[in-house]
Amino acid sequence: MTKLEFYGYAEDALSCSVMQRLFLYHNETVADGPQVVFKPGFPENKRGCGNLKTLIPKVSAMAENAGLRTFILTDLDSIPCAPELLRNWFELDGTSLKVPANLLFRIAEREVEAWLLADREGLSSFLDIACVNFRADPDVLPDPKQYLMNVIRSKGRKRYHKEMLPSGGAHIGPEYNPKLCEFVNTYWNLDVAKVRSGSLQRAINAMRLRVGAAMKEKNKA
Repeated sequence: MTKLEFYGYAEDALSCSVMQRLFLYHNETVADGPQVVFKPGFPENKRGCGNLKTLIPKVSAMAENAGLRTFILTDLDSIPCAPELLRNWFELDGTSLKVPANLLFRIAEREVEAWLLADREGLSSFLDIACVNFRADPDVLPDPKQYLMNVIRSKGRKRYHKEMLPSGGAHIGPEYNPKLCEFVNTYWNLDVAKVRSGSLQRAINAMRLRVGAAMKEKNKA
């Protein structure tokens, strides 16, 4: 079986888990193509979108000049739209953005939590919180992370629910990433989630196109 290796970078531990799960999903659902895998030690948690953004010149050069395949995942957050984020992160070349062909750059709208919320039945069961408390249209949420924490705060009754919530000056609780990474790795149903999240579906489609193009390049070499 042919394998395509990627470097990978994300802004937090949860996004790293999502990237790994996306690769596994691709390998499970595209039987006649190559397997996509991360190089050992990747994806790498850059601990914040600012740190992730500073990688763009180096990673772009790796992809453009050395042909190294790289996957970067970031959140849209409060930026109005994906094209504006791309303009902010990549240099302009006339009217075209310099996003190298070997760089799979995806944006979760507005945060990667929206992709998890799109499997509302699975997340409801995992968190032991009734499904009625989760919206079925997570892509429209202005702050999916805060929405999820508000649901946990108001409806969660377990000890780990409290430990997922922030205290003091923290943005998240100590169990937030571990619990949601467990959900992503073990319970997340992407077949369901991609139907409710156009952002997730586009990420899956882009991955398939990138892998297909990479195989054509590999066969030419």
